Amino acid sequence: MNKQKLHFIFGIVLFVVAGLLSVYAIWSFTYCADIISDAKVSGQLAASDNEYDIMSFYMGNCSQYFVYALLMVAAGLILHKREIVGSYVTSAAIPKTQNNENDNELDEWFEEVTADNEMES
Repeated sequence: MNKQKLHFIFGIVLFVVAGLLSVYAIWSFTYCADIISDAKVSGQLAASDNEYDIMSFYMGNCSQYFVYALLMVAAGLILHKREIVGSYVTSAAIPKTQNNENDNELDEWFEEVTADNEMES
């Protein structure tokens, strides 16, 4: 399979997983809100004294999925931008310069250095 096609497919998979994580995070957030509101109504939880515990409950149960979804979207965007830029660069006609004189000089210098090192050994 073509490498660019694999990047495209993997990017789509990342977007789909990010969407599923977002749906789960929203469901988890509403479920957490219901639990906290039920605890307030029943008198088991006083909101004025337990702000840290309430935020910790939200952070532990649903916010991590939002962060994971954002990271997956960012990774998918990076893959797609890389694919777009990569296809543009590879399709552009970049002429190669011929520096045969410089290459020949470098080859001669390298041969002299290796010959000198062999004589010293």
